[in-house]
Amino acid sequence: MAVQIRAIRAGNSFLKTDYYRRTVKVASLIVFIMTFFLIIFFFRLISSLFVVLEHALRSFRNAKFWGTEENETKPISRTGRDRRKCPRFDVYWPIEYNQAGSSVSHNGRVTNLSEGGMLIQSPGQMKIGQHLKSKVSFILGSKINTIDMQAEVVWSDIHLNEARGDYRCGARFLDITAGDKTKLNNLLMSLSQQLPYSS
Repeated sequence: MAVQIRAIRAGNSFLKTDYYRRTVKVASLIVFIMTFFLIIFFFRLISSLFVVLEHALRSFRNAKFWGTEENETKPISRTGRDRRKCPRFDVYWPIEYNQAGSSVSHNGRVTNLSEGGMLIQSPGQMKIGQHLKSKVSFILGSKINTIDMQAEVVWSDIHLNEARGDYRCGARFLDITAGDKTKLNNLLMSLSQQLPYSS
């Protein structure tokens, strides 16, 4: 009888030890997963802050050397008039885009923005008439926002950094949801407090 009791106690002790080991493993896995996601979150936050600082520095340089951009070549329509009808604003925000029908994403920069379109600086040249599914990231107030839109490339050329392979193109908005349209309008209203892009 005593042997059976000792055997039962030993079995219970083994089960408790096994239970504690499994509990520690599960807790360790949960802590690892939470740490992983926190690292990703802080990495994205730091990246966004660098983008904001980059934009602030670029805005400062544009304000300081405003007269140096007057001679920049602008796309002209066949009638000889500037095609742009909406006020444009200097920005320097990240954009993620892919061609219509393709799942391959590319990264670039939006260097000016208006209600009707944007200027994109990218490492690859785009063709006129190409449709893009794009997402622009920006900070308005204290929040990181994104605007999704469908756009069409209306002109394309090589910017000043031809040797480095920097291309730029102008794209007009084709489709944008009501919510993203509201975001865009609020963004442009905020940018209107600053000087518009020289025209």
